[in-house]
Amino acid sequence: MAVLINELDALNEAVRRFAGISGDHTGITLRTGALYDPHRGKYLLDYLGERYEISPDGSVQKEASREAVPYNDQVLILQYLCSASGLPPRGHWLSFLELPHGELHHAPFQHDALIPLARAFGHRLEAFSLAARILGGEKLSLGDCAAKFLAFPKLPLAVIIWSGDEEFPPRASILFDAVAPTHLSTAALWVLGVELARKIIALAQG
Repeated sequence: MAVLINELDALNEAVRRFAGISGDHTGITLRTGALYDPHRGKYLLDYLGERYEISPDGSVQKEASREAVPYNDQVLILQYLCSASGLPPRGHWLSFLELPHGELHHAPFQHDALIPLARAFGHRLEAFSLAARILGGEKLSLGDCAAKFLAFPKLPLAVIIWSGDEEFPPRASILFDAVAPTHLSTAALWVLGVELARKIIALAQG
């Protein structure tokens, strides 16, 4: 499995940035949609269907779980907490290519997210629907099967599957709400899309 982020450097930088602003409880909660628990001194943030606890020092763990959080997820959570603009979803979808400088990451995004989704679900639409529901997805009327996922409280993504036939192979797409570039960089959105694809596929295989 390819490493999407230069893990240690990116995590250290994200931890450093978050530790520098973690005392701004009101600002962070208003910008991100996270909650702050003053009794535990931790932020609570929903990410791809699960709740995470973030300490002021930047450590991230799943709520009520000792399970290790993967590096990419830790980095994305901290980056969102640091950079989210506070703007709500706009209800307008963008393809990856329509994101700022999306062409720079488009080929790896196809390789790491869209092609695996098409292969996994192009002939298994029910499996996609079931996995999407487990991950908190909301059904959409797009393609042959689609769902909207709240990656973060103010950042929805959509996954669309087109089934294959004798003429055309299966296809998949991941769309981002138009507000996405105000919350995360395009490079981070690439990682977010790939992590969403991996989680859906893993649920269907598990």
